[in-house]
Amino acid sequence: MQADQVLIRSSTRWFLVVLVLGIWLRTAFVWIYNPAPFAWGSLIHAHSHTAYFGWAGLGLMGLVLYVLPSLTGRPLAAPRPMKWLLALSPWAVGGALVTFALWGYAAPSIAFSAVNEVVWFCFAYVFWQNVRGRAVRDWPAALWLIGVGVVMLLVSTLSTVLILLTRVVFETSSPVLYNSGVYLFLQAYGDGWMEVAMMGVVGAFVGGLPCRGLARLQALLMLTLMVPASLRLLMPYGLAGSLTAVGVTAGIGLSLAQVLYLVQVAPLVRRMPAVVKPWWLLAGGALAVKAVLEWLPLAPGWMEMALERNLVIAFLHLKLLALVTAAMIGALAYVGDLGRGFRLFAVGTVTMVGALAAHGSFVATTPALSRPLYVVAFVAGVIAAVGAAGAVWPVAFGAEDPAVVRRPPGAPVHR
Repeated sequence: MQADQVLIRSSTRWFLVVLVLGIWLRTAFVWIYNPAPFAWGSLIHAHSHTAYFGWAGLGLMGLVLYVLPSLTGRPLAAPRPMKWLLALSPWAVGGALVTFALWGYAAPSIAFSAVNEVVWFCFAYVFWQNVRGRAVRDWPAALWLIGVGVVMLLVSTLSTVLILLTRVVFETSSPVLYNSGVYLFLQAYGDGWMEVAMMGVVGAFVGGLPCRGLARLQALLMLTLMVPASLRLLMPYGLAGSLTAVGVTAGIGLSLAQVLYLVQVAPLVRRMPAVVKPWWLLAGGALAVKAVLEWLPLAPGWMEMALERNLVIAFLHLKLLALVTAAMIGALAYVGDLGRGFRLFAVGTVTMVGALAAHGSFVATTPALSRPLYVVAFVAGVIAAVGAAGAVWPVAFGAEDPAVVRRPPGAPVHR
């Protein structure tokens, strides 16, 4: 198998594991029981880290490797770290899944998180070897976005350093210092790597972004504002002063960058194959909603909202399911054959996110809504999981040489 095929197939299998864990976690909000020998908190960490490391991480790496030849105009280079990446990735993701499930945040799970970071550095080296020798100013616009995503992937590894400094070196329980590591990861990896690199992948599949000037401005905004934007997320934990203004301003800048991207890809909808279009329209809608939500730190009562658990969970699922997952499945449909499931996925995802957001917004004043909204979220989550599993199943367990490894025909993109 080619490297991109291995990573894409592996990611879809981890995705199926994530879906099962997600359904299991949703049951806790409908029925009260003890998941012994596990703890619910540990299972949440196992679910989220497998989604980040296994599904979104490996899958996006595979898609980037897939489109690189069309962006560089030369065959994919496979330096030695490519072998390390492929050899380490199943152990890194599987080890994180098991250790987080058993112990939550502890020495074994942190160790396997570090192994995943080694995988990311291997991937970054492979990426660099494939783009070196060509001035960045001459890169296609889609490659700029992918490049920013790879930089943010490496920046996200600093989060582990911050968490270790907080808990081991300084032995402090400072919520600002500890959460600076947590939110740096969510910002740099979740928004920087997954979102921005996926934007580049979409741009590559549609034949390039039409305006290099807008694409360059967006890439520069994403590169310079992504890390400062994480500061706004520390406001509910005690961060004050000028740094909060920096964080809020950076978040608004990211919102504008997201709008710039939507403006560029909107005219390209007609280029999308019919099977791809609904997935990417859903992802585009989620990105538009997210661009609006970036302004929330300016709203009264935002810090209370940021600490409300179900509002946070709704936002994270908006990003990881409605935005990133829909975009990734759409990309898989672009290069190979998928099963059916879009309608179930779309209806289930939108309903689940809406139910969780409603729970976080109204249950404090209307407690009677709690259980009905949790039941709706559970049922919707099952529907979304069934749709997603049906869509990716042929990629995860198809023939040894599935359509997903076909190279797109045509000349390399140089826009």
